[in-house]
Amino acid sequence: MSISANEITCLLGGREVLNKVSLRLSDGEKVALVGENGSGKSTILKCLAGIMSADSGEVAHPKDATVGYLPQEAVIDSKRSLKEELLSVFGYILSAEAELRKLEHRMAEIAPDSTEFAKISHRYDFLQHEMIRLDGYSLEAELGRVSAGLGFKVSDLERECREFSGGWQMRILLAKILLKKPDILLLDEPTNHLDLESILWLEDWIKNSPADVLMVSHERAFMDNLVTRIFEIHQGSLSVYRGNYTTYLEQREDRYEIMRRAFENQQQQINQIQRFIDRNRADKSRAAQVQSRIKQLEKIEELLLPPSRKTIHFNFPQPERGNKEVVSLKNCSKSYGNTRVLEEFDLTIYRGERIALVGLNGAGKSTLMKILAGAEKPSRGKQRQGSRVTLEYFSQYQREELHPENTVLNSVLERAPLDESANARNLLGAFLFSGDDVYKKTGILSGGEKTRLRLARMLYSKANLLLLDEPTNHLDVASRATLERALGQYTGTLVFVSHDRVFMDKLAGKILEIHNGKIRAYPGNFTDYLHAKQREISEGLIKDAPFLISEGRVVYSGIANSSKVQNEGKDISGKKTREEKRREAQQRNLLSRKRKPLEKEIRNLEKGIQNAEKRITEADELLTKPEVYTDPGTCAELVREKKSLKQSLEKNVALWEKKNKELEKLLKEFST
Repeated sequence: MSISANEITCLLGGREVLNKVSLRLSDGEKVALVGENGSGKSTILKCLAGIMSADSGEVAHPKDATVGYLPQEAVIDSKRSLKEELLSVFGYILSAEAELRKLEHRMAEIAPDSTEFAKISHRYDFLQHEMIRLDGYSLEAELGRVSAGLGFKVSDLERECREFSGGWQMRILLAKILLKKPDILLLDEPTNHLDLESILWLEDWIKNSPADVLMVSHERAFMDNLVTRIFEIHQGSLSVYRGNYTTYLEQREDRYEIMRRAFENQQQQINQIQRFIDRNRADKSRAAQVQSRIKQLEKIEELLLPPSRKTIHFNFPQPERGNKEVVSLKNCSKSYGNTRVLEEFDLTIYRGERIALVGLNGAGKSTLMKILAGAEKPSRGKQRQGSRVTLEYFSQYQREELHPENTVLNSVLERAPLDESANARNLLGAFLFSGDDVYKKTGILSGGEKTRLRLARMLYSKANLLLLDEPTNHLDVASRATLERALGQYTGTLVFVSHDRVFMDKLAGKILEIHNGKIRAYPGNFTDYLHAKQREISEGLIKDAPFLISEGRVVYSGIANSSKVQNEGKDISGKKTREEKRREAQQRNLLSRKRKPLEKEIRNLEKGIQNAEKRITEADELLTKPEVYTDPGTCAELVREKKSLKQSLEKNVALWEKKNKELEKLLKEFST
């Protein structure tokens, strides 16, 4: 049995957030928790994690199960380096390793026939088995895998944690949770501070994890690829849907339609009964019938309409027609010091184009956006903006445009023309700022509220070129859908960066890939781009790509299975060409050359491990014989030999595991 909640009720500020909510996860199940902002999603996770207590009901954890909880926001104000902070989750293993070293020194100092030596030897054996059981000899490799997957560079490992920005501190916390490998994962918006490749890496990690996972997320593709059930929370109650997020939307709409029809039918019935009562109330001959109808009406349990959801609603103002060439960059390149970010390139953006920039973290997407916006100059070359072109630049990190002491209302008014300022409150209402919300200081707004406010301010712009760098950050699913619709109807030119795969598929008509400093254009949306990259790799035109499709899922090059891509190289009839057969033969030969020495090394290590284990067993048996343990010299020699054998065994076991992983990776890369 996994984690469960039984009829939990929670009150926050006197308001009932959860009303007798019950849920249970099955072993290894991945579930998404969805609902409007403020519906109680985070409250459920906190109750399950033991961060807060329910006012009634109970939460049950499996015995000895470990729980990893990721909140939406956290600060790691630590002077420790990133490496030290991540290693701190392995406290038991590190202390066991330190104790082993101490025991080795002690064993070398005391008599091997002493009682203390026997006790130390027993403890030493136990700790060695614990190190092997907990994979303690590969900690640094696992730390490197997780930190790299979440976007950290090797040089970051020596930086103090408090040097990192808030988003990167959330990545540190997520890395610590994943390194613990908990039995139950409770994740509150885990992708909020991640870029696309880190999202894809995390998606792969969760997919392959045996942990039970309950997540709150706004990433539609992320949920579609992972979850098998949806828990929907609305007005304190929880409903369960089977399937992924897309299936949930379909099922929910069907359910709501049934609820609407049932409500309408019941209202018709109630109205008919009420009309009969009203018409015949004064007719004494029908008094019995009237009383019967009144009782019938009292017994009816009125149905509720399906829940109505609040979401932003707006349209971008349609802009004036600008120059055909909106922005052009000629012979441009960009460097920061000795680091070249963008190699020399030419780029012209034409009126009406809808372009998405893709590339790995640090590839230069935001840099190119800044150059297009004129916010930053290229190191070489020129940027030229077309005539009658007005642009609006939405920067991913441009928080300074919202003065923290300014109110929401004043923040909008400072962008509104005088003839439109009277409608500012109506505009804010469309972005879910109503009543006293408009007098909130912008400094206390949540990430989602800040994004909504910045979008609201943009509506006063007459821009015919929108440059949007991660405009969906912190927006919930419904708000993202509204933004998609508004941008879909916008007739100006659009260039954007997003980690939302659905968003890119719906809006992009061209993809600009930034990879290894070079910019390449691909027609179509994000999915079209992925298929184009697969064709290029299968035809031998390129060796790698930032993103690919593997087993029907988008992956980034760090976890891509290249053999899956290579197998796409068949003609329409399904027959392999001579060139394809030649390439496959080359692959088999290359695999054989790499595989044989690895397998030989593994066999030799296995023999060495078996011989060492056999000799340790023999030494243990000899040490139990009176003629041996009564002979201090022979006993001491055997103890030294056993210690040496165990140290050698420890290294060989770790090396054997490493070589097996290398072989497994090799076979996976070359599998057909």
